[in-house]
Amino acid sequence: MQLQTRVCKNSMNDKIKHDAIVEEFKDGCLKVKIIQASACAVCKAASHCHASESKEKIVSVYGVSESDGFSKGDQVTVWASMETGRNAVLLAFVLPFVLMVSVVFLMSRFTTEEPLMALSGVGILVPYYILLYMFRDRISNRFSFKVEKYH
Repeated sequence: MQLQTRVCKNSMNDKIKHDAIVEEFKDGCLKVKIIQASACAVCKAASHCHASESKEKIVSVYGVSESDGFSKGDQVTVWASMETGRNAVLLAFVLPFVLMVSVVFLMSRFTTEEPLMALSGVGILVPYYILLYMFRDRISNRFSFKVEKYH
C-alpha cells in the first residue's frame, strides 16, 4: 500500500492532503500515521541502493467524535488548508531565515569578526524558538487538521 500526498486546488478551497492510517482515538483526539516516502521509495531496488527514504509522522487531529466511526487501522485522508501550510512554512523557515540574515547584517555594521557575526545569527534562533515554544498553544489553535474517511 502506498500512501501519498496530494495538493487539491479549486476555486472554493485549496487543500494539502495526506493519506494516513488511524493509530489511536482517545478523548476527541485522533492520532493518525502519515508515511512520507521519497519518490524512489517504491522502486524495487530501493532496499539495495539506500537512496530511498521514508519517514513516519504521527499527527493529532482534535475535535473528532466517536460518532464519526474511526477505529484503529482505518485508512483516512488528513488535510489542512493551503493557508495553514503557508503559515507553517513562514514560522518554521522564512522568519528564522530573515531573522538570522538580519542579525548577521546588523552585526556586520558593528564588527568585522565573522565568527561573532555567525554566532550572533545562529544565536538569535534560541530566543525565537523559545518564544515559539512558549506560545505553542496559541499557535496550535491556528494550525488545525481535518480528517475524512479514505475514498
